[in-house]
Amino acid sequence: MALLDVTNVGVRFGGVVALDELTFSVEPGTICALIGPNGAGKTTLFNVLSRLYQSTTGVVTFDGADLLDVPAHRIARLGLARTFQNVALFPALTVLENVLTGAHAHGSIGFGRAMLRIRAAHEEEAQRRRGIELLERLDLGHLAHRPVAGLPFGTLKRIELARALAAEPRLLMLDEPANGLTHSEVDDLGETIKAIRDQFDLTILLVEHHMAMVMAISDHIVVLDFGRKIAEGPPAAVRNDPLVIEAYLGAPA
Repeated sequence: MALLDVTNVGVRFGGVVALDELTFSVEPGTICALIGPNGAGKTTLFNVLSRLYQSTTGVVTFDGADLLDVPAHRIARLGLARTFQNVALFPALTVLENVLTGAHAHGSIGFGRAMLRIRAAHEEEAQRRRGIELLERLDLGHLAHRPVAGLPFGTLKRIELARALAAEPRLLMLDEPANGLTHSEVDDLGETIKAIRDQFDLTILLVEHHMAMVMAISDHIVVLDFGRKIAEGPPAAVRNDPLVIEAYLGAPA
């Protein structure tokens, strides 16, 4: 059974159709890429899945449960985590502190006991160890206690990835993770995404414009244009699809 099922999802903002009856599935353990020109509706879908936007039509199920019935603040506990196009870290906090903000959904001590420090120290220490392990896995361990402010952009992207992993997701949604990276950083990121998929038993939904990386790491690709699905399939099939070529390069003269 698919982990994520998107069925006939539509999103309209007034007279603007952002998503038009979109249907696709993501199988467990796969990397599924969602691609298309700017304005195709990719981030709109991410915002629907994150419960930041309400869909106008359609059904979304996650592991058989109605995702659209879940409030935004419950998404992380359900098993979904995401990164954003623009890095959204806390500059004044350390790298480790930023990562630990991703773990809050799995805290179990509650507000009252936290105020009284009942079990709080034990849980905080376990989360810190987990945070350090994630940073080490992403070659960031030496920066754990450095403030985020002033770090290179590629490093910030990896910190955001570590923060998403701290939420212990089953489905990790990556919104243009290669944006702003150098060619060598993009190559490293592609290998990292595949490695964390395997190591953490993840399913990954990827929005990305860097086609070389998409083709290299994806198991399945869904292509959008003006909110509509125009193609889907394995990378080899999508790469040669005439509608995909036209959407990216324009119709031949």
